[in-house]
Amino acid sequence: MLEKAERIREWLKKKKVGPFLVEIWPTNRCNLRCIMCGTWINREKLEAKGIKYNPQFEMKNEISDERLLKLVEEAVELGTKEFLLTGGGEPFMRKNLTLTLMQKIKDYEKFGNLNTNGTLLNKKDLKKIVEMEWDMIMFSVDAPDAKTHDYIRGKKKVLEKVKENLLELKRIKKRLKTEKPKIVFNTVLTNLIYNKIDKFIKFAGRVGCSDITFIPLIIYDEKIRKIELNLQQKNWLKEKINELIKLSKKFEIHTNLSQLEFFETDRMNEVILNEIKNSPKDLIHAPCYEPFLHFLVKANGEATFCCMIENSPENIKEKSLKEIWFGDYFSKQRRNFINKNIRNECKFCVFSQFIRNKKIREMLKF
Repeated sequence: MLEKAERIREWLKKKKVGPFLVEIWPTNRCNLRCIMCGTWINREKLEAKGIKYNPQFEMKNEISDERLLKLVEEAVELGTKEFLLTGGGEPFMRKNLTLTLMQKIKDYEKFGNLNTNGTLLNKKDLKKIVEMEWDMIMFSVDAPDAKTHDYIRGKKKVLEKVKENLLELKRIKKRLKTEKPKIVFNTVLTNLIYNKIDKFIKFAGRVGCSDITFIPLIIYDEKIRKIELNLQQKNWLKEKINELIKLSKKFEIHTNLSQLEFFETDRMNEVILNEIKNSPKDLIHAPCYEPFLHFLVKANGEATFCCMIENSPENIKEKSLKEIWFGDYFSKQRRNFINKNIRNECKFCVFSQFIRNKKIREMLKF
């Protein structure tokens, strides 16, 4: 977080600096069908209009391996410190590419992070990842029991495979005497697990997880409300928070339980603007720093700064990272945020991102 604040200070000095983080989506294709997934919900909406999802067409529209590998080089030249491989799908649907990107990132000695559902890896892959000293893997795990997790993920025996891979990673790391990669769970908080968090923490401890980020459910569509916590469930969980924090400390697992908020997750724009009300219109008090720090490339080549933004006019198939980063689109977004003109998509902001912005803002004031 301190490095990000320092990068913003460079902007305050009117210096032209590159993105701190480059996020790459190798694909939007996935082997699972999670019930709260925005990608699948959008596909269902299109199918309701008679537009059938065609994975073959999507595959043809994906950025080439060569362009993504070149993108890593361009990012390093601009001073990028961190890379995140994630997406609207599962990165290991393009396994050879993803593993090659990971190795290239580590060859440049940059921090590498990866988001995965954990089902497509084998022992050979896991050994390779540990040996390249990859820094962090965020596994999407949503329940401590197979029945619940597999229901959420839309496929049977998913947790069984994830657990198998996590334990194998734990064994390899122990054998090679390394702490890398750090294992993190990204967990969507639903009414299916709110009363199982104690079991979830214990499960995480057994399989080598050191950090759990609980993510409030984002209501992309009304159909998702069936797994949303009601007021009674929220109040019950609030009363258990301190007890759960003690349990996580016992298992030496860091969580964001102390920072959890239970407001509606489709009105984050109000929360964001309320945080900076009555403050001047300048970079220090900007509602979000992502246009100054974050370069995101979607599977079709679209380039923007936030995963919530659709239909960016920029595409790395047509321009270099440098041209887009210092071009009109990003410059306009930066001006808008400095003037507190946030986007409509901000109402769906992830709460953890709000907290990160808040911490950076506090650092910039000193």
